[in-house]
Amino acid sequence: MSRSLSTLGFSAALAMISGTAGAAESRWNCTVAPASTYTQQTNIQIPLAGTWIGNYVAVTNETGTRTIPGFFGGSGNTAIPFSSTVKPQVSITNTHPTGTFQFGFNPTTGVVDVSSLLVDTLAGQVGTISTSMLLTYSTFRTVQPSSTFIGLTNVDVPVDSGSLTAATAVQSGAAIGVATPNTDGTWAFAVTVPVTISAAGTALGQPFTNSAPAAMALTGTFSIVGNAISLTSQGTINETVPVPAAPPLVSAPFDLPTIIPAGQVAHLLISGTFADGSSTTVGSSSLVMNGVPAPIIGDINGDGVVNGFDLGLLLSGWGQPGPTDLNNDGTTNGFDLGLLLSHWT
Repeated sequence: MSRSLSTLGFSAALAMISGTAGAAESRWNCTVAPASTYTQQTNIQIPLAGTWIGNYVAVTNETGTRTIPGFFGGSGNTAIPFSSTVKPQVSITNTHPTGTFQFGFNPTTGVVDVSSLLVDTLAGQVGTISTSMLLTYSTFRTVQPSSTFIGLTNVDVPVDSGSLTAATAVQSGAAIGVATPNTDGTWAFAVTVPVTISAAGTALGQPFTNSAPAAMALTGTFSIVGNAISLTSQGTINETVPVPAAPPLVSAPFDLPTIIPAGQVAHLLISGTFADGSSTTVGSSSLVMNGVPAPIIGDINGDGVVNGFDLGLLLSGWGQPGPTDLNNDGTTNGFDLGLLLSHWT
């Protein structure tokens, strides 16, 4: 044991014990309270070019829709070329999110940090998904139903509605911010948390899952009463990220509302190739959060401070597993000593 301690520079460790260690940071395990609210809108734009054709098939679907190009003449079932931008819009309105995270605060330096953040923005509620297409195509007609589709150039046409059944934000990197004291004894703080937003639901009649990076900005106040902490935060998300091209469509069912006359639906099969697109998310949160003290790293005897008693216990467990193995790597060694000294109070 003495040889290992010598390698670590035990004299430097003793210097830290004597008073050169940094100021103590307090940490709390926090939960998001039911009074919290969350609103988000995501607008996705994905270019798609290809053809659509009626779903008529001789013998097996003779009552299906047929497509015929132009105003007059022609027969059969002919593919109609088109170009478009598919535009799903995802909306979450005033849900009551749930979540957990750990909040750290050093009153001497004013540094705050957030770690292990996980927020369920729906918490059992459901968001909405509406999909439209910015369409360009030449005039064509349909049979069953009988309708005429006048040629369009970049006209927005609604095509589908769906639902969002899951939406979570999971912290993906370090989040360090600052806090400043207010005259009423509270603290104002600001920290930006990198997150990965994951979503699931149904759109265009198909289930989907998706994830994308974003940044959740938390800005608000906190107060410490006894050993507990209460936080309120007004958070925002405003991110635009690329969306890789999806696999091509091959004869996918596609219902197009009729225009002349209106009120019916043409049942088509769509085939086409996607290009890379983009997704813009704008969101806001009003969070109420409460926290209780987190276990203190290095407080082996559980008396609320890290001091010589804990150091003695760590040294007595040197080279062994157990409660003195602070980083849970299977043995008590210099890494654990470093952790203990870094949290010295």
